[in-house]
Amino acid sequence: MILAFLVPILTGGLLVHLIWPEHGPRFLIFKAFLGIGIGLGINSLSYFLYMSFFAGQHWFAVVQIAELLGVLGAATWQERHRSEPWRRPALERLSRVQTILLGLGALILLISLASTASYILRRRQGDWDAWMMYNRAARFIYRDQSNWLGSFSAQIDPIFHADYPLFLAMNIASGWDGLNSETPHVPMVQSAMLAIACAGLFVSALACMKSVGQAAFGLILLWGTPAVVNEGARELADLPLAYFFLATVILISLYVLHRKAGLLVLAGITAGLAAWVKNEGSVFVIAAAAAIVIAFLRQRPWRLLSWYGLGLIVPYSIVLYFKLVLAPPSDVLSNGAARSLAQAMDIARHLEILQFFGRELLVFGGWRLLSLPVGMILVLLVYFLLTRVPVTKNLRLMITAMAVLLAVQLAGYYAVYVITPYDLTWHLDYSIERIFLQVFPMIAFAILMATQTPENIFAAPS
Repeated sequence: MILAFLVPILTGGLLVHLIWPEHGPRFLIFKAFLGIGIGLGINSLSYFLYMSFFAGQHWFAVVQIAELLGVLGAATWQERHRSEPWRRPALERLSRVQTILLGLGALILLISLASTASYILRRRQGDWDAWMMYNRAARFIYRDQSNWLGSFSAQIDPIFHADYPLFLAMNIASGWDGLNSETPHVPMVQSAMLAIACAGLFVSALACMKSVGQAAFGLILLWGTPAVVNEGARELADLPLAYFFLATVILISLYVLHRKAGLLVLAGITAGLAAWVKNEGSVFVIAAAAAIVIAFLRQRPWRLLSWYGLGLIVPYSIVLYFKLVLAPPSDVLSNGAARSLAQAMDIARHLEILQFFGRELLVFGGWRLLSLPVGMILVLLVYFLLTRVPVTKNLRLMITAMAVLLAVQLAGYYAVYVITPYDLTWHLDYSIERIFLQVFPMIAFAILMATQTPENIFAAPS
């Protein structure tokens, strides 16, 4: 079933290379994983536009191939006019520490992949939100293309969330359209691919910016966290959202190191696609813009913001069109101003939200030691205090950007809980782990960027 997504993935990888033509072998691996998410995002947006003009017709494969050929032609032309010739990279000799960590990382990866495969095969339709929202929307679109806009009717019960963005649903429907078969394997493959791509993005970025040992250690941390592995098999939107959050953070960090405008263009694309995955992504669009402005306040931030906006404009314009023209109002905003203000003035409400946030900080991850929960974020913070590195100018810019991103995103989550029309305890209990999952990979990445590598920690004394 991966063939249903092969052309979009190739298109995404080539587009990444076209915008940021870096040839280092580690960067090429990173760009391959980045191309998976961007390619699926382009495919989803393209199918949305295709359905808007050509619903009921069945030649979307022509659009996919045309996009691939167009990007391939542009990338080929760019490569032929490169000023620097391609050089075959020299193979690196791994140290003992790197070899051991890579072996442990590979073992954990295999175990986690087996767990993911087992779960996804046992629950082929995904969990509740998958078949109730994303797969349901895909079925509306695929089964009755001529009347697909009816799936966004305001008469649909709010529990089905017809206002949710269509990244997952459009990819599923386009896959069924291409295969001419409504097979559960399409959403299953999409979920697994994005889970693997998130890990690949995390690991390859650390290999590019830190070391092989830090990348292997990152793999052990990320895919050794049960909450992450379990989510990758559920066909939900939270891990895909975490993927685009992480991608944006990494691209901004790479810009700090390399100062290539294309990296911020790509950051705009990934932030826009985050908004196309889930409503929380629209807060992230603002958070990323704020991070760029504040981190680079003394370095002409408006020029950098224009590069970010260049990448953002197409995906977010489609998100805005969907939200403002097609989708019914969000149920979370259904309280009205008076009741929302009353809830915001309720001190007990704020205390309960803070209590849940603090508790999740202590237990997030799914690990237990002697029946006591072990919070992975807390473990990472302790690790940071023990192994932090001196703060250089570049690291300070990265940390500033990441801190602003995280602060704005968490503030958005907090505001939603304050004004939610649902029972607050139920809403927090139902969603708190998932919102921490959305930001966990970028928190882990930030901490590993600011700590010593295993090569340094275990270096033999001179």
